[in-house]
Amino acid sequence: MLETLSRLALDMTLSRFLKSLTRFRRVQPRVGRLHAALLQRSGGRLRRSRLLAGGQPVLALSTIGRRSGALRSTVLAYVRHGDAWAVGALNLGSDRHPAWCLNLRAEPRAWIDVDGERKAVSAREATGEEAERLWGAFVERLPAIAESRGLAKRQVPMVVLESRGGADDPSARLGMP
Repeated sequence: MLETLSRLALDMTLSRFLKSLTRFRRVQPRVGRLHAALLQRSGGRLRRSRLLAGGQPVLALSTIGRRSGALRSTVLAYVRHGDAWAVGALNLGSDRHPAWCLNLRAEPRAWIDVDGERKAVSAREATGEEAERLWGAFVERLPAIAESRGLAKRQVPMVVLESRGGADDPSARLGMP
């Protein structure tokens, strides 16, 4: 009983800490972009993130900014979902959806860098039983995030990234160098 209470207290402390990190809204996107650039430049040598994803496998997701039209990249933990990749829009337990999720709602075409390869993907939000199975897979891999959805006070989307075939260069599509 005491062990269970200690574990619960530790999980709640971790969840509160993660939520407190969302107060750094100006720093968080910069750290995410830097992390994404490192992942992309590693050519697949970096596959997990101890710093931002608790040692889980990660991918760099590049979306088109819904307001700016600029390419935005961030690093996300993922689980495989058949031939696709699934990511959770946790935003560290914040009451707000992460910008990348809002960008995908506006423009579902995106790109991922995973295992040293760039892939063109199309995003869709999982619903119902599929979303619950995916959430369960995340919690199984990193039990400390189990309380994150409760802290968020919002519906946390599970987003499935399905290959569009090819890896067209996103910067070329946006007229960037």
